[in-house]
Amino acid sequence: MKKVEAGLNTEVMQKHDDMMKAMSSLDATAEQITTTIAKHDSLVKLFPKQLAGHDATDLLAAKEKLESAKSAMTAWMKGFKPYDPKAKHEVVMESLKKTKDDLVVVERQFQEALTTAKDAMASHAQVMDELIAKMPMKKK
Repeated sequence: MKKVEAGLNTEVMQKHDDMMKAMSSLDATAEQITTTIAKHDSLVKLFPKQLAGHDATDLLAAKEKLESAKSAMTAWMKGFKPYDPKAKHEVVMESLKKTKDDLVVVERQFQEALTTAKDAMASHAQVMDELIAKMPMKKK
């Protein structure tokens, strides 16, 4: 029984480690969104007519999702109880399974947040590319 417990604990800790690595990806993506918002705002000032109706709501929502995912991981970490090999088998297994399930939920939040962010940035990049393509080229 202790082997089963240790195996599940190893699985939980591996998922935890993977999630901690993914936290840096959330941070990097949040920085990219901040940069994209700044570009968007400067382009709206330069080309108000061409970009009328195109706002940064999707970028702001994506950034909020990223922050929410980070908060979920932080909340999970605060509630995390390490594996106690001296506890009853049933208690240990129930606790580890719940911990693993909770991490899977947080992992899904990470994935959804990253997908939303990448989609929003791609959409803005496309609008910027289309705007640049429509601009007349100056001859030297």
